[in-house]
Amino acid sequence: MAARPPEVPSTSALIVAAGSSTRMGAGAGIRKPFLALGGLTVIEHACSAFDRVAAVTEIVVVGHADDLDRLRALAASSSAMRKVRALVPGGELRTDSVRAGVRACAPGSELVAVHDAARPLVTSTIIERALHLAAREGAALVAVPVVDTVKTSADGERADATLDRSVLWAAQTPQVFRRALLVELLERAAREGFRPTDEAALHERYVGPIPISRGASHNAKLTTPEDLAVFTALLRLRQESDA
Repeated sequence: MAARPPEVPSTSALIVAAGSSTRMGAGAGIRKPFLALGGLTVIEHACSAFDRVAAVTEIVVVGHADDLDRLRALAASSSAMRKVRALVPGGELRTDSVRAGVRACAPGSELVAVHDAARPLVTSTIIERALHLAAREGAALVAVPVVDTVKTSADGERADATLDRSVLWAAQTPQVFRRALLVELLERAAREGFRPTDEAALHERYVGPIPISRGASHNAKLTTPEDLAVFTALLRLRQESDA
């Protein structure tokens, strides 16, 4: 008989949307969370996926300081954001933003799922798989195997070496932790001035290897204007397959 999956405890979803979106050309006046994608904004798509997960009891959005009023208005009117309980300004770097978001999470939440708002095509299946793993192991990193050949280059002009892709994984989000553990890791990193680009690096540095939960190629990060057309096509295909 297969082992019964662990019960998933109360979870806070922390959506990080505090970046400046410079590679998207945000100088034109719009940042990634507010880009239109299939009738909703990018931030609404990200929130909607967590809204469909029963274990997620609240969503905390960490936004750019200049966007808080707009995020507040959107959360008040969008059914996709009905679980949003708090909106907080982000910090200078990602760890600062995540630290601010964790402080705003409800005290009763046992797990915190940190997700990039710029990954709007995440699915409830990906989220639930990561939550189950974190409930059992204490933490979970959503990731996919690297399929491209990866080179190193010291000067950006010549390739120096080829990495063994059989051991390479591309990190995605959500990255899920027991709340007490994440708080401890963030506090330790603050004391040491350690500021990694994702939360899994905290676990790797202070605890050890972090369990991997399989992600998906469509759970990619929206980075450039060209990506928006690709994401729109992927969303249309998903909608057609669900019809």
